[in-house]
Amino acid sequence: MRLKALLVSGVTLMAASVGSAAYAQQAALMPLPAAMSAGTGQLLVDGGFTVALAGPADPHLTVAAHTLIQRLSAKTGQFLAGAPVAKGATLTLTVTGVSAAVPAPQEDEAYTLTVTPKGASITAATSVGINRGIATFAQLVTNGPQGWAVPAVTIHDQPRFPWRGLLLDVSRHFMPIASVERTIDLMQAVKLNVLHWHLADNQGFRVESKVFPKLHQLGSDGDFYTQDQVRQVIRYAADRGIRVVPEFDMPGHTTAWLVGYPELASAPGPYTIERHWGVFDPALDPTRDSTYQFLDRLVSEMTALFPDPYFHIGGDEVNGEQWKASPAVQAYMKAHGLKDTAALQALFTTRVQAIVARHGKHAIGWDEIMDGDMPKDVVVQSWRDTESLKKAALAGHAGILSAPYYLDLSWPAGRHYAADPMPENLPAGLEGLILGGEACAWSERLSPENLDIRLWPRAAVVAEKLWSPKDMTADIPAMYARLDSVADDLAFAGSRHRAANEAMLARVAGPAGVGAVWSLAQAVEPLKDYNRSTQRPDAVQSTPLNRLVDAIPAESAVAREFGLAVDRLIAQPGDTAARTQVRSLLERWQTAETLLAPYRQATPLLAELAGPAAKLTRLAEAGLAAADAVATGKPLADRAAAKKALAEAVEPGAELEFAILPAVTRLVKAAP
Repeated sequence: MRLKALLVSGVTLMAASVGSAAYAQQAALMPLPAAMSAGTGQLLVDGGFTVALAGPADPHLTVAAHTLIQRLSAKTGQFLAGAPVAKGATLTLTVTGVSAAVPAPQEDEAYTLTVTPKGASITAATSVGINRGIATFAQLVTNGPQGWAVPAVTIHDQPRFPWRGLLLDVSRHFMPIASVERTIDLMQAVKLNVLHWHLADNQGFRVESKVFPKLHQLGSDGDFYTQDQVRQVIRYAADRGIRVVPEFDMPGHTTAWLVGYPELASAPGPYTIERHWGVFDPALDPTRDSTYQFLDRLVSEMTALFPDPYFHIGGDEVNGEQWKASPAVQAYMKAHGLKDTAALQALFTTRVQAIVARHGKHAIGWDEIMDGDMPKDVVVQSWRDTESLKKAALAGHAGILSAPYYLDLSWPAGRHYAADPMPENLPAGLEGLILGGEACAWSERLSPENLDIRLWPRAAVVAEKLWSPKDMTADIPAMYARLDSVADDLAFAGSRHRAANEAMLARVAGPAGVGAVWSLAQAVEPLKDYNRSTQRPDAVQSTPLNRLVDAIPAESAVAREFGLAVDRLIAQPGDTAARTQVRSLLERWQTAETLLAPYRQATPLLAELAGPAAKLTRLAEAGLAAADAVATGKPLADRAAAKKALAEAVEPGAELEFAILPAVTRLVKAAP
């Protein structure tokens, strides 16, 4: 059963005297507000709903009002007035100051939202805080006996961390402007505030350079953003209170640069765009002044294009092989007393950081940049762990945590939610150096089609971890209880995580019809971590992302519900409701092989699912027998067959794993 908040007309959620944290946990909000108390009654959101603006004129505020109207229209299906009104509005947005053209790193994002049966208001210092308030207001709108409404409530809210980002890798698989802007819309909906735009890597240089045009002309396959498009995205993000921080990874991850400018490399060319995934040898030559002259001109151009005060220079995963094989580089290292390639990279990073600083920006880099003697204003982004972040803080560097928030690795939402950006045992006084964190969407196996399936709603869980007070983000079951409703809200805000899932499943099913693969799709998840690369090392940039593994969510909600029902049955064998739910799902999965059998050779997409479907059927049969044994107290008839089914299910094939395997295993172990 899907758990939804009782924020509906005529229902009193909780008395106002109850603590705001407890009240907020009941609401289908994500992130949870810092302080929230219930009022009496509700405010209707009907066809007469209007918005007024108050305070200094600010074009960002006008866009914020339109954004809210669009979201409410999509959510309620009502035709709402799009233009702000002068007086008598349902909701008034009030600012005390005018926001800058683009948000700053330390914006005042606090807001106060007040709702009574007669009207509502959101007040904030600038339109940035208003954007955070309208995200909450839109989530509060629910349907009930009297129609769409918002419960009477007072919210005082502000973020825990100032840096709450999402890294979008557009190098490995290019994402068109529509995908980027939709991602920004969804970031706004959950109060993320930094788009980390990973624009250049081995597989593509994705920004027009007028100074060095061969970067995008030869290094992008024609898939790049013009400078006008970049400005468009920056404006679009600023209207929603979101910063845009570019990343140009160097000295490694630069093969696409070298296609047009091989003279930058530490070994002679020619070079071609890298089509595979992994860590590769090519790297910029850190020993030649011409390299830094090139970078000075490129950084000058790109820092002028991107107004944010931070500029990401990458710095990760340089294996040093090209440097070790170059007599000229080795001679340079010997002459300058550099003991290894890590020391050489530290020299490179120091010089590049100076270039970035000369152009008025603060450099950001991945963990490896700490190997050099970096100025204290260089920010470290950790892809390793919180200990690396702690090391950076001890050295005086501000830090951003990404290690536990890799959305492309298909971890469950609960695993992301359990990770806190603040390192343990950090000495007092250094807490302010932990700026926050970023969810990462590396795109080896992401496309414009399945991007939302991989990002949403799990990115909202990371957003809450970075926004809400720490003591409100410790309850993983409570988080999951809200996640379904949040997923609904994100769909109304434009996410295609459900629509794309359905469309891609229909493609996979083809002549068989979606019903033939539906039960299998609910029982499986993509392989976690980097195990997909292990199963299919031949995957390249052009490998289609059109299989079942690409279409399904990272986490099966049905499998999770099944696991909870199994646990209830094991704890209370007489729980007939739990037994019914467990058996119903297992009986559905038991039909997987039968449903698919007539079509298993119809298409290659279906043929690869024959093995997983057969294994799922046997796994379900083992689960049914075990569930009956648990419920009745009678011995499991064929334990050997059950164990064999469990063993077979460890490797379903097709880059999948059975999400229901742990719960079925618990059933078999619990059976007498």
